[in-house]
Amino acid sequence: MCNEYQLRARRADYDAAFRAVGADVLWLDPEPNRPLDGAFRPTDRAPILRRSPEGRIEGLEARWWLVPGFYRGPLSDWKAMCTNARIETAATTASFRDAVRTGRCLAPVTAVFEYDAPPGWRKGQPKRRWEVSWPADDASGPIRFMASLCARSRPADLPEGLDSFAVITRPAGADMSRIHDRQPVILTLAEGLAWLDRGGLDALPGPGPGGSLTLREAPR
Repeated sequence: MCNEYQLRARRADYDAAFRAVGADVLWLDPEPNRPLDGAFRPTDRAPILRRSPEGRIEGLEARWWLVPGFYRGPLSDWKAMCTNARIETAATTASFRDAVRTGRCLAPVTAVFEYDAPPGWRKGQPKRRWEVSWPADDASGPIRFMASLCARSRPADLPEGLDSFAVITRPAGADMSRIHDRQPVILTLAEGLAWLDRGGLDALPGPGPGGSLTLREAPR
């Protein structure tokens, strides 16, 4: 967890939410023309938001599967599974520890997906797919932000450089624990801005109480 999520929104939708709190977003690249009902999976490019060295919030498309800044080999040779960073160990894991200090970012999201084994499931059979969402709020509607870590690396076959990110996960709360033992750190707009500005893995909020999330069985 998390290896699939969705963003049923355009940049303008969350740009407006940031603008309403006095935080304009500077996009570094054009918005891709992607279907809103599509899902993001590892190695896909997805939008992230981060603080620039000058203090502005900037957005860009980045690869979901972090490649750390120290890596210099071909991209295809980076095999370490870095889609998720465990909140308990990210600060001491070689792939993530630099990003914990300097690569805090947010990945906008409107739903995450998880799979579990239905009663009577046997190996080789399909698992159930669950769509996990949350109520809309006044600040950003259905959009939330996954606390994430980003890095810029220069793999041997990408001399122009690569921006990539990983989603921070933690032990599941009351709702998610019904189907999985971990979940991404999901933030409101205010909590997301605090993560960008003050950081600190220990300051990230825990899962909400039971009933904070909605779980719906979804087609595969």
